[in-house]
Amino acid sequence: MLRHIAIKDGATVPRDDIGVQLRFKRIVVYFRPTEMNRLKKSISVIALALLALALATRPNVFAAPPTQTTNAWYGTYFNNRNLQGNPVWTREDPNVDFSWGNGSPGANIPPKDFSVRWTRWLYIDTPGNWTFTTIVDDGVRLYIDDTLVIDAWNEQALTTRIVTLNLTQSFHLVRMEYFNHTGNAQAHLYVTSANYPDWRGEYFSNPDLTGAPAFVRNDPSIRFDFGNAGPGGNVPGTNFSTRWTRSQFFAGGRYRFTTTTDDGVRLWIDGQAVIDQWHDQNPKSWTADVELTEGNHWLRMDHFQHGGNAQAQLSWTLVTGSAEIWRAEFFDNPSVTGTLVFSRDDTNLNFNWGTDSPGKGLSKNGNWSVRWTSKRTANLAGFYTVTAIADDGVRVWVDNNLLIDQWHDQSPTAYGGMTFLTAGQHDWRVEYYQHGGKASLRVEITPGAIFPDQLDAQAPPPTGDVAIDTKNAWFIHNMDGNWKTTANGYGGQAYWTANNTFAQAHSNWVRWYATVAHAGKYEVFAYIPGSMGTTRSARYIIAHSGSSDVRSLNQSIYSNQWVSLGTFDFAGTGDEYVSLSDVTYEPTLATVVVADTVMFSPR
Repeated sequence: MLRHIAIKDGATVPRDDIGVQLRFKRIVVYFRPTEMNRLKKSISVIALALLALALATRPNVFAAPPTQTTNAWYGTYFNNRNLQGNPVWTREDPNVDFSWGNGSPGANIPPKDFSVRWTRWLYIDTPGNWTFTTIVDDGVRLYIDDTLVIDAWNEQALTTRIVTLNLTQSFHLVRMEYFNHTGNAQAHLYVTSANYPDWRGEYFSNPDLTGAPAFVRNDPSIRFDFGNAGPGGNVPGTNFSTRWTRSQFFAGGRYRFTTTTDDGVRLWIDGQAVIDQWHDQNPKSWTADVELTEGNHWLRMDHFQHGGNAQAQLSWTLVTGSAEIWRAEFFDNPSVTGTLVFSRDDTNLNFNWGTDSPGKGLSKNGNWSVRWTSKRTANLAGFYTVTAIADDGVRVWVDNNLLIDQWHDQSPTAYGGMTFLTAGQHDWRVEYYQHGGKASLRVEITPGAIFPDQLDAQAPPPTGDVAIDTKNAWFIHNMDGNWKTTANGYGGQAYWTANNTFAQAHSNWVRWYATVAHAGKYEVFAYIPGSMGTTRSARYIIAHSGSSDVRSLNQSIYSNQWVSLGTFDFAGTGDEYVSLSDVTYEPTLATVVVADTVMFSPR
């Protein structure tokens, strides 16, 4: 009787220590019983021979990770949106940092409905938390060591996603997949390590940001006056360049970014160039207003110096009273129902149509209506006054609470309402209808002067020490419920929360606004109550005179003490503040961050 052994189609043997996995077609070995012993030995020889053949002829895809010699990503480009079939071409991309717009990545790739896969063995030189940021329009998937960590495989406007992973010191396989359907094609991937909790500064010994940086360091802020000396580290004082990158949490709102440089500068927000002044210049400031959603955003600033005194500064501030968009929807009936006739964006609600129509498709004789919606930011917690002057009917909601309800025919009539708003973004809705005659509407939202716990809103600002405790109207915090209160604080109350390692989508934060009497130098103190704070790295941000400074404080060594954060110049404009968040760069939920009174003392 004949006997046989078989390794069937598609069978595999386990991976060896260096990652080899063999896949065989059917192998059948026949033998007679009398040859059993001799062929048992032969089988071992055959297996070893097959293994040697496989090792000699296999592609080198499972080899031990290569050293990083080219710092490149292997890009595979497809002329469809699903990474299907054979790629049109492949290439090495130094970075995944593309803004194709309405164009194509290259030859034989259409400007829409294409896809790309980038892979790279990335060496993680320091164990710990590493942050991966994708900024794409449209879809993206990101894998780390074959684990899916970002999954947004859908059509979308330019969107930033951030994930933080704890990685070992080793090579790690990173794969990013991307597709574009149509429109503004962009794909960006940025990687930062825990070595750079603030700004990752890359310094180059040339003015073009080319080649490997001469050195890399963590910069707490971008506020440099290099002069003729240069940044150090064997980088010359002329003909050098720098790139700074970081992820930064913002509350929702419109921000004004200001750069001051000598010489050239470029600034990107979430992959969008908002300032581009890449030329020789004496120290000059440039600004850009950018509307940001609440959450983390990716910032990048490039600077080069040709000759002379080198400077590089970056700051930003929330724009108070900036124009925010109202989305308008018009209907050809007075009930704000039925088929939408047209829509548009309005920067403010101040109209005097008279007997004219607001637009095509609406009657001049009336019987039409409109609904406006807007997300608007209250920079300070407090009372806000809403005024509406309408002919005919008007209704106003904030956060789905009806504030003004005058839904009837009328000549121009003024109405007012007051509401208390927490600091942050709020949903507003205004509805208006016109029946006949002349049409007009004006709606204004203005901050009120009276706050809940201020004894005299009209009193002049204090001239001595200004203490803002956690019961004061000028103390605000995020409203997601993660802050807890304790009576063990200055004035009988303090806030506390567990820490986060890095900024998350809903990081906890507090802010004390500086209600100082006039411009000048003020020393800033933080009160640390006893038996509360255990963090060794509470990060206070002092925003003053258009710039900001960071001070790290070991709260665990203080008990019922005032601790100086330093002396700073304040402009006395009312929008300067001290802020504190739960981000400490310590292991998550390992320590307690406490927020109590902050005091501003004139110096």
